[in-house]
Amino acid sequence: MSNDNNRLIRPDDSALWDLFRAGDEAAYTQLMKMYSKTLFNYGFRICQDKDFLKDCIQDVFLELWNRRLKISSTPAVKYYLFKALRLRIFREQAKWNRGEQLDDNYEFVVEFNIETKMIADLETIELSTRIQQVLNALPNRQREIMYLRFYEGLDFDNISQIMDLSKQSVHNLLQKAYKSFRSEWLILITLFSKHII
Repeated sequence: MSNDNNRLIRPDDSALWDLFRAGDEAAYTQLMKMYSKTLFNYGFRICQDKDFLKDCIQDVFLELWNRRLKISSTPAVKYYLFKALRLRIFREQAKWNRGEQLDDNYEFVVEFNIETKMIADLETIELSTRIQQVLNALPNRQREIMYLRFYEGLDFDNISQIMDLSKQSVHNLLQKAYKSFRSEWLILITLFSKHII
């Protein structure tokens, strides 16, 4: 099993999932506690209407409980929940307070924890801020893919299913994001090197 899948699959998740599917309310409650914050963090990057987002998360869990006998077993609970939330947000977009239309031009806000995720050895706020600016300059889908791949540890198959894209499209968008990020990264490193010398 790859490291990506190890980050995606926690041993207790699939066991809890199966208990929940069998009607165990304690397992269901535990899953909600484990994933509500993670789902909110992901959903907030798509829609910044907090009340709407909380409703979507609640609806996802309510629907899961109501359909528990029809839901299949899964080793990747996080992926399953991300996909369910993303579908719910897009399906319920007419209820957004701001009345925005959500399509391919939706805003995906990235607030990576730069210090722990990308530059653990560099403890400078200026460089972290500049890197975050580079990430946020990427097109929305590229930002979302970068978030799902590197922050949430999802693999190409999971990302393609969550975002309803082909695996090749995910790969192509990620390569474009890499290319953009690398060119900006070289500029940042050059500027940073001159600044600290």
